[in-house]
Amino acid sequence: MEFSDKLRLLREEEGITQSALAEKLGVSQSAVAQWEAGTRVPTAGAIVAIARYFDTSADFILGIVDEKLRLVPYYKDISEKDQTFMQAYAQLPADKKSAVGEIVRLFLS
Repeated sequence: MEFSDKLRLLREEEGITQSALAEKLGVSQSAVAQWEAGTRVPTAGAIVAIARYFDTSADFILGIVDEKLRLVPYYKDISEKDQTFMQAYAQLPADKKSAVGEIVRLFLS
């Protein structure tokens, strides 16, 4: 499923109009309409805002994963800097995640 289809599906599941979504995201209604039509692609910042609004991952919205994961509730309450770190960490291969885990354990001990 393409981004445009996923955005429309998420918006319709939420029961909101393009105008209401645009207001929540701080963009124009025509931008949302163009995203849903597939004639325009949102910025990275807009994709993050969309994922946060719909409480799902950017990976789902972008079609990287098919499962509509819900974010852990505390995820919304942490700083943007920490969220950026967590997103970068999530993209690491398993061996790199292990190395980061070891470094964190050293700092905590």
